[in-house]
Amino acid sequence: MGLPKKVTKRSVCNRCFLLVVTIASIIGTSFAQDDPVVNIQGVGSVMGTMGKTAWTGRPIYQFFNIKYAEAPVGEQRFRAPISVLPWTGVMNVTAPGRGCPQSRTISQDDPDAEDCLTLSVYSNDLTANRPVMLYVHGGAFVVGSAERFGPEYLLEKDIVLVVIQYRLGTLGFLSTGTEAIPGNAAMYDVLESLEWVSRHIRSFGGNPLEVTIFGESAGGHAVSAMLHSPRVREGLFKRAIIQSGTLFMPWVICQDPTEGAYEIARIIGCPMTTPADIDSCLKAASVRDLVQAQDQHKKNEFSSPGYPKVAGACITVGGALGAQSFMPVHPRESTYFRDVEIIFGMNSQEGLIFFNEYFQYALDSQPIQFNSHWDFLEFLKTVNIKFGSGAFVDAVVGYELLSKATWEEMDRANFSEIVPLFIDVAGNLALKYGSVEEANRFARALPGQVYLYNFDYVGPPSPMTPGFPYDFPNSVGHGDELKFLFPMSNVLNEVHTQMAKIMVDLWTSFAITGKPQAGNVIPWPPVSRPFGPYLRLVNPPEQKEYFVHELTNSVVKARQSNDSVQMQLSFLACLLSLLTALIL
Repeated sequence: MGLPKKVTKRSVCNRCFLLVVTIASIIGTSFAQDDPVVNIQGVGSVMGTMGKTAWTGRPIYQFFNIKYAEAPVGEQRFRAPISVLPWTGVMNVTAPGRGCPQSRTISQDDPDAEDCLTLSVYSNDLTANRPVMLYVHGGAFVVGSAERFGPEYLLEKDIVLVVIQYRLGTLGFLSTGTEAIPGNAAMYDVLESLEWVSRHIRSFGGNPLEVTIFGESAGGHAVSAMLHSPRVREGLFKRAIIQSGTLFMPWVICQDPTEGAYEIARIIGCPMTTPADIDSCLKAASVRDLVQAQDQHKKNEFSSPGYPKVAGACITVGGALGAQSFMPVHPRESTYFRDVEIIFGMNSQEGLIFFNEYFQYALDSQPIQFNSHWDFLEFLKTVNIKFGSGAFVDAVVGYELLSKATWEEMDRANFSEIVPLFIDVAGNLALKYGSVEEANRFARALPGQVYLYNFDYVGPPSPMTPGFPYDFPNSVGHGDELKFLFPMSNVLNEVHTQMAKIMVDLWTSFAITGKPQAGNVIPWPPVSRPFGPYLRLVNPPEQKEYFVHELTNSVVKARQSNDSVQMQLSFLACLLSLLTALIL
């Protein structure tokens, strides 16, 4: 018997496929082992793919780049996102998609570039009720994407992993001080992703009441912002891990967002007439122009005297929305402390990436030739200013000299020899002081709920400071801990893998129980007094008492290395003398 007219074999197959998908969605499992399908109630169905963990081969249900918000285009550019609208059929989320617009990827205009508000979900069991870890990627608020942070390590444990994307640079952070462009659009993206998890993560085997939000660098700043913003409702997350980031870093909060936004508008070529005209021009500008103008603005700021006030890559406090803004007041002026468990931490050579950026932008990758001790002192003052020491520059310079430079080093005033001092200065001012300040504040308000670490495990070489001409011994730079939480490197040997397993144990146990623990690792005590105790993350981890000792880590490492070299040279000299005597 033939098929009815206008009904083809292809249409019958499509109908059968949709029927199978519907049945599979209802029972919450996949219709084929290689093609898991999940029905997200009230939104639509997604089809993912299968993977496996790195060490034991556990199966992973992988769903890449699920839309959590509509594309923020037109009048929605620079504004808080709109929750994703329901779709029909099955959304194919079997492969990583595009990141949000950034200088690394924008080479030509793309009409769909701003449709990037997506998240990836990874689970071992779609019917379970497991704790959730939501990761916010770093990248100075201007670069980064979800695809680099895979689940193959963390999914060795019984958690659900969510990795989000958010608007970057001008599209995510620009503020002209008006209601049309108030700033902090990217922070509302992060907030919307948390709301999505609260509504829908049960469909992937996750428990919305057991969410840990964690992030590194700019992602850490975003996590810190979620702790302090009154727009984040209670109960969206239970725990937080802040890796190398905090709102208390000087550059994270915009110093003068409107002035920087207007400079970006001038670079684009906007008519500088009225605020409304400027806003209209920025909303109509191409994505490529916005990205490139922010990059030029940043270069201008780093090359100019004084503290670099880089707009389009920082969080706006206050603004046109007043008490309804994302961050009405700076956290320093607030007495509110969100009642969650928190891990704060950083890496030993955080300043390497910060000083390298100054070295490239402001010094054009050329070392300074000091003609006198005074030249060295003035340059040290300049570095302090560039990284936010502010009005107390002379007192801070005195402290830096006392704690980091010997008289002999200052007397020689050799740029390459004193690079470790600049690394410590840059890292302390740009990151460590603020991180410890926030940890101390929360530890005082929430006794027994705050943990502090310094990561100092030397792993595979890091590519975070390309072009920096000065070798640094045993460097543990910004972001180096990430390769032990995510499979970002294919060169983890057996010893490095041991460290990765320790890190995964600590992070996931905290997400599951609120206490970071790992097998055969000494207990990690919460912070109970200023600056300690804390855990030094090496293999095996060490409990330390006074975090202030980590503020001169780079200088100490360099001196130890120099002492070792001098001892080797002395030994070789003695050996050469002995051989010479024997020969003669």
